[in-house]
Amino acid sequence: MTQVSNPMQKGLVQKGVSARHIVAIVISALIYGATIYISRYFPIKIGTIQAIYPAAVFAPLFGMWFGIWGSAGLVVGNILSMLVVGMNPAVYPLALLAQFMMGFVPGIMYRKINIESMKDRVYFIFVVLLGMLAGTVLVALNLVIFQKVPANVAWGTVWAWMQVSNSLTAAVFSPLLFAWMSDYMNKSGLFFKRFWG
Repeated sequence: MTQVSNPMQKGLVQKGVSARHIVAIVISALIYGATIYISRYFPIKIGTIQAIYPAAVFAPLFGMWFGIWGSAGLVVGNILSMLVVGMNPAVYPLALLAQFMMGFVPGIMYRKINIESMKDRVYFIFVVLLGMLAGTVLVALNLVIFQKVPANVAWGTVWAWMQVSNSLTAAVFSPLLFAWMSDYMNKSGLFFKRFWG
């Protein structure tokens, strides 16, 4: 077995970590972007209002599993989904930052491999809601500042409904998916602890 003694060689070996970071970004971007794209065409609606936003379920999970790299993947995935349908991402800077925050806030606050107790579950839901709150505020600001939507519509209608379609959806389904998938993610070596260093 060859030992790496030269500091320069050590640096080259450590650069292998960046490949895992890219894997985290790609996985997050593909799944998140595909979920957004599909939900554009098959939205789960009550009348004309989207009742459930499936991508919101994945956003906190990728932040928890992959840290900052998963959160970056959310932004990349959203940009890709916009480009595919002919939208201009430059019009949505705060909305793209919102995607990042929906993953980053829970990712930095919940550092456990799984949900072990009711206390964990309550805290998990709290950090998911906090990330969704930060994200939905940024989306509403994007509507007002860049898309010129009247403030009363952005805050009174769109933002208020996002608390159901995004926040409530994530609070209900993200813990279930986390409990189901995290053991697999940990055993596969794809858990966030591998991506923070």
